[in-house]
Amino acid sequence: MNSKKILGYLTIFVFIFFEVYAGIRLLTNPVDFTSSVVYIFGIIMIIVGLISVFRALKIKSSSQLPYRLGLFGGIIDVIIGVVCVFFTQNVIALFPVLIMIYGIVMIVAGIHKIRNYLALKDFGIQRSWLVIVSAILSIILGIIVFFNPFTATATGWTVTGIFLIAEGVCDLFVLIFSFFL
Repeated sequence: MNSKKILGYLTIFVFIFFEVYAGIRLLTNPVDFTSSVVYIFGIIMIIVGLISVFRALKIKSSSQLPYRLGLFGGIIDVIIGVVCVFFTQNVIALFPVLIMIYGIVMIVAGIHKIRNYLALKDFGIQRSWLVIVSAILSIILGIIVFFNPFTATATGWTVTGIFLIAEGVCDLFVLIFSFFL
């Protein structure tokens, strides 16, 4: 097996790990988890923004498009990061909208997994039913999250945490079976 394929599997495994970790954190302490995610996201945005600004400033001519885009994008990233770090609770207040967007992303991910299921089935790969289970979980989670964005209660976070853990476990089995096939 080549190194690119192994790196691809490793990347997927890391994603699955964080999916399960997020589910566990949502089950144990949803408010703390949410605040932590917003704060860490803010720090990452500040770092990415500063890198973009410094890269843009290294370009000799300010009339070049990369300079303008890098400088503007970097400043916007830093502003978003500062807002997330220093106004975490205000950002959390916007979560109903963000949760609806997350629901849409989960539905799209589930549809994409169904497409992958059909492709695996066409190739005659056995055990592809795990992909459809993961797809169904993604779509169900997406629908629940999209249509109930204002019910960020312990029950909602618990269901989301359980679904993330279940989806992560299903994705892990898909990864293992695809690695050994």
